[in-house]
Amino acid sequence: MEGLREGFPWPSHYGHYNFFETQMAKHGRVTSLTPQGGGVYELTRTQGDTLRVFICECYAFGVAAYMETVDQLGEVDVVIINSAWCGYTPDAKRYCRDASVGLFKIAGFMAALHRDDYWMLIEDFHQDYFKERGWL
Repeated sequence: MEGLREGFPWPSHYGHYNFFETQMAKHGRVTSLTPQGGGVYELTRTQGDTLRVFICECYAFGVAAYMETVDQLGEVDVVIINSAWCGYTPDAKRYCRDASVGLFKIAGFMAALHRDDYWMLIEDFHQDYFKERGWL
């Protein structure tokens, strides 16, 4: 479900991704960040891998939104919900996690960049939910 705009790829409300780019430029695990257009970036980490990252500002990112993302953009390694008022569903997190795709708010992604298995990081606000269901 889109936040303020219709159509894919749910572009930035502000027309840019400056906050994301600034945070990645400061991150010790990021060696390069290359915009590909439409909120897609190639991000290379210090360990040498390159992640295809999609920045999303849809209001509630669910499994259907992930499927639409892959349908429109092809495979991605990470989806980042880049807005304080937007989020993602626990089911989408589990679905992406099972597919070895990271799904995060920006702070969670900053932490996940330190891990080889970045997609496995569960942000604090979902920890209890995942534990209660036996997903951890």
